[in-house]
Amino acid sequence: MNINFKEKVFIVTGASSGMGKSCSELLLENDAVVVGIDRNDSTIEHDRYSHCKSDVLDEEQIQKCISEVDSKYGHIDGLVNAAGIFGNNKPFYELTSEEWNKVISVNTTGTFIVSKAAAPIMIREKQGKIVNISCIRSTIFKNNMADYAASKGAVASMTSAMALDLAPYNIQVNCVAPGFIYTGMTAASFDMPDVRAKSEALIPNGRLGMPKDIASVVLFLLSDMSDYVTGTMLFADGGYHIQK
Repeated sequence: MNINFKEKVFIVTGASSGMGKSCSELLLENDAVVVGIDRNDSTIEHDRYSHCKSDVLDEEQIQKCISEVDSKYGHIDGLVNAAGIFGNNKPFYELTSEEWNKVISVNTTGTFIVSKAAAPIMIREKQGKIVNISCIRSTIFKNNMADYAASKGAVASMTSAMALDLAPYNIQVNCVAPGFIYTGMTAASFDMPDVRAKSEALIPNGRLGMPKDIASVVLFLLSDMSDYVTGTMLFADGGYHIQK
């Protein structure tokens, strides 16, 4: 068994930036066909990459995108649910219902909608991999994160439940819990020297993670080498969680 993605087809949400883009690029480097889903325009140019511009909450459009992938390729070998947003950085008692619902909808319901659309194709083919992106904040908390922690904790729990539902069809479902990752969304904070220094001091490995650090873990979970791994959350945080 090895990481051989030639002629394999993967769908990646949130593919235009951050961890989703890095996952897409690393898959392409390893000979895969990648279909990105993002509400923004494509930022990847490659002959094995195609782009579906859609919000993950647009169930009709998501179904259309995935049906088109099935019609073109006849199979879907894996799905990476990387689309997500941050919380509102408020204590829970100051959140409006609209603010709460937006975070839960994108991070949790979006993962459900895309997985629900892709799963029947994998079930038909009796094979597939789904990798969801959770977060260390699903189990390790800090102030003003009730909305985000709830959404990512739900992703972790949903991963295990999905794994049980799909196990009879030779489909593995796992999630990755990134730690402090330097992305376009976190750059404004981590570019402040004091914030970066304090953050890196909390990480046993001594550095912030980069999107490719997460993509490498995702590729393992999408590969044949993870065939006996399902329902698991894999921390990719430089050791942050083991000292808490």
